[in-house]
Amino acid sequence: MTDMPSSLRTSRPTQPGAIAVLVSALLGGLAGGVAWCFLSLWLPWHAQFWIVPIGVVIALSSCWQGYRDGTAVVCTALAIGVAFVYGQYLFGAVRIADSMGLSLREALFKAGFGLTADVALGNLRASDGIALATALLAGAIAAKFQRAAAAE
Repeated sequence: MTDMPSSLRTSRPTQPGAIAVLVSALLGGLAGGVAWCFLSLWLPWHAQFWIVPIGVVIALSSCWQGYRDGTAVVCTALAIGVAFVYGQYLFGAVRIADSMGLSLREALFKAGFGLTADVALGNLRASDGIALATALLAGAIAAKFQRAAAAE
């Protein structure tokens, strides 16, 4: 029997495991949180809503990584959640650095997790929740739209 060359074999792509989705969401979310913080420092008007285009980019990135259907939406939602939490933590560190005259690096290391998290929680507003909900919705739509465009 002759074996078929590997270039002619067709294989079905396997669905990614839960660990792969969680790692992708964590890394994408951390990158998104940093991008959100830096965009907000550079372009400060309506800073909380910069999470929306970042959520769309995260959705496109998850589709680019090969996640499809519900997996892409779940990965996107988790990554946007991580980006939101980490971005808020960084905003808390920025507020501490600004009020104490420290650099951001010094504020991150000297203030500690507890103080920075308290400052971040104390500065949450209703508009932050609206921005998060909008980012989640836009990300889910972008993940679904990307899936439809890839099928054509």
